[in-house]
Amino acid sequence: MGITEIGTSIARPGVQFGDETTLGGKIQLEAWRKAVSQPTGPFRIYWGNEVEDPSTTWGFFDFASVEEHEKFAKEYGPEVVKDFPKILSRPGFTKHVDMKPYPPTALRAPVTEILLAWFPPDISPELKDANTKKVELFAEKSLKACSDIHAINVGWGVENDFPVRGGEEGQKGSLLAMFAGWSSIDAHVKFRETDEFKEAIHLIRGLEGKLKLTMFHVKCGFIENETRKEE
Repeated sequence: MGITEIGTSIARPGVQFGDETTLGGKIQLEAWRKAVSQPTGPFRIYWGNEVEDPSTTWGFFDFASVEEHEKFAKEYGPEVVKDFPKILSRPGFTKHVDMKPYPPTALRAPVTEILLAWFPPDISPELKDANTKKVELFAEKSLKACSDIHAINVGWGVENDFPVRGGEEGQKGSLLAMFAGWSSIDAHVKFRETDEFKEAIHLIRGLEGKLKLTMFHVKCGFIENETRKEE
């Protein structure tokens, strides 16, 4: 099974993202088309900006392995992202997540809830497993019963040095992620008022050893590699 590259960047002041009528949207889409036209490019790309903070843009790229992504980035990366300095003020990070099930189909929903929790870099395998079970139980007890849910993916970062959002300057940690695909933001907001949610949210709030926790929404665009397919 494959892995998913996850990356985020901050837009330059005044740069708008969206369809090809915007500068940000045009440059992004041209870059992603270049990426998926390569024989070693990602199988799929999902991208979008945070609904709550449109200056923060995210990209998710499905590869067979971390090594395959690194090889592609070395061979084709400079050409693919050559125009990004025109629209991005600074990079956030580029890492990898091992989402289950793979591929992360929640990113293809009309809107995706992105839940991220950071832990110490040296979190033990046992504590990782315990926290994974809490997130999976939260999904089982609440989300999966909701008709507005399209898909759910849960997984850990491959690396243990993800920048901690809202943490101290330079703070790094291990990352646990949940992607929940929704029919709409309104459906998600309404769901948070249900008994199912209220009775299960303690599982998320009670993640043991977490440093920080955040949630936001992304409406992802999608493009698929037409030159190669996963076996």
